[in-house]
Amino acid sequence: MERSSAWLVIATVSAVALTGVSGVASGGDQGAPAASPKAGAAQATRVPCNDLLPPIRIVKRTNGKGEFKVGPTSCSMVESQVTVDGRSFKRFDVGLDGTVDGYVSTSPTGDYRGYMTNAPMLVFPQTADAGPVVLAILNYRKEDGAAMSVVYPADPGAWNGKLWVTAHGATTRGVPLTATAFDRLDQALNSYDRQMLARGYAVAKTRRTANADGLNRTPNPPPTGLKGILETDRSITYAAFNDTHHYIKDFTLVAERLVEKRLGRSPARTYFYGHSAGARIGRGFNYVPGLNTGPDGKPLFDGFFVDDSGAGTWLPVVMKDGQDVLFKTEADKAAMVPQLEVVHQMYNNVWTPKVALGVTNSFLQNKRTNATILRDKGLTPKFRAYEVRSISHAGSGPGLDVAPLWGQMFDMLDAWVDKGVAPPPTRSDWKELGDADRDGVIENPGLGLPESACPLGVYYPTTTTSGSILFAPFTGEGLEPLDRNKIFVDMNRNGVWDYRETPTEAWRRLGLLKPNEELTREVYTSCVQAAAETLAKDGFLSAATVADYIARAKTADLKPRETTESAAAGREGGR
Repeated sequence: MERSSAWLVIATVSAVALTGVSGVASGGDQGAPAASPKAGAAQATRVPCNDLLPPIRIVKRTNGKGEFKVGPTSCSMVESQVTVDGRSFKRFDVGLDGTVDGYVSTSPTGDYRGYMTNAPMLVFPQTADAGPVVLAILNYRKEDGAAMSVVYPADPGAWNGKLWVTAHGATTRGVPLTATAFDRLDQALNSYDRQMLARGYAVAKTRRTANADGLNRTPNPPPTGLKGILETDRSITYAAFNDTHHYIKDFTLVAERLVEKRLGRSPARTYFYGHSAGARIGRGFNYVPGLNTGPDGKPLFDGFFVDDSGAGTWLPVVMKDGQDVLFKTEADKAAMVPQLEVVHQMYNNVWTPKVALGVTNSFLQNKRTNATILRDKGLTPKFRAYEVRSISHAGSGPGLDVAPLWGQMFDMLDAWVDKGVAPPPTRSDWKELGDADRDGVIENPGLGLPESACPLGVYYPTTTTSGSILFAPFTGEGLEPLDRNKIFVDMNRNGVWDYRETPTEAWRRLGLLKPNEELTREVYTSCVQAAAETLAKDGFLSAATVADYIARAKTADLKPRETTESAAAGREGGR
């Protein structure tokens, strides 16, 4: 029998169609998981799981006149057995009905007014939105895609006793959503999930409606597909769970309980992974006092992996009476748990909304500013940021797989939390962060995988501000390519649109070869080996990954072939 709530919004949700993620993606696009129904899939048997639900929470109106009862009220799940990379796992696709609390802006000009959040002191001041900011209660339904997939080893002895909870980025922007039931979703496991599973972790892959971004930046925003009520008793249709920490918290409590009941013990550690808008949620959890607190009063999440936070925000700044009061006390600093961030260096998009409090219109600079603020507040013992060269927001690209690097960093965070093993210092190509001893030399530069350290071409964003990348090889033939906005890709960094170099010419320019030296198999393999071993020395690559790099270098085509798109771009430019 389903638990009842004193107040439950009855919603007719018009949408929940999300962009897809490949189940075997080499890089792990951590945007919204796919919402298309599983093609030809037989409907598995649902079973109730209300015994997994946490207690209903009481949320008082800010005016003190009344309260709301919120939390998940109904649970259903479907169990299956899956094979991942030759190993057997139990999988539970879980759907929840319920309500959740958060704050929205009612300003008609607020760019993020429907970005329902439990960190309003971060979101709205940093987007120059004076509000009013109002408590809101939204409804979610399993028939409309409120879901998660919990996966753990079929052999209980293969579980390392720890759980990762993942939060995807914003869903399709500016597009009303189409409802899809939780057990009809194509929640494919991406390469980051596979890295976690391969290392013995359990994984809870959450899914939420997070399409408020594009919809809100119009005078009369269309409905997001979620319905709710403001504490003023006015109905609301323009909000979504882009930044709703309590939604993730409730799903996490259900996932922990499921794992405990099925495997006979609670997770010893629970970690959070978020990408883009999901990464913003991670920052908010760790920055806002009390937000990362579980029912037992201890941290809900023991560590945070923040993967290319959306627009580089939110910054660790909370203003009160003209002063930044965040992390002012030793108690507040002690409450922060280890946070490891990855900065996708090539994703330097332009943020168009209104900004304030040190936020800029540059995604990359905001990520760097976040790191400098935490450093200056004395939080280096709890924070690391690693810039990775040649990747944009989606991570991997043609011939470039970042998943093994991410897998090592998952274990880095675990060792930091569980054993006190501090990871390598922050790595950045910006002197302010990379030159730790202020001697004018960047001794802690950004991370370059062998593909970029020993290049056979250039990785470039599909547009100047794109989140995905393409590869243009050093063919020595034809013009440099154009991106999808018809802007030339300056492969040789000479500032003009001209012809492509050969690999040997490029390596001489980069200082990887002497002026009269030729690129040979031996030289190439030696470069790849050195680049991989340098990363491995600091724990960023495993010995197995280094060996794989060396083996591939011995057979790689040193006269790289043209990719279809970049070849077409070069030809078109010459017309």
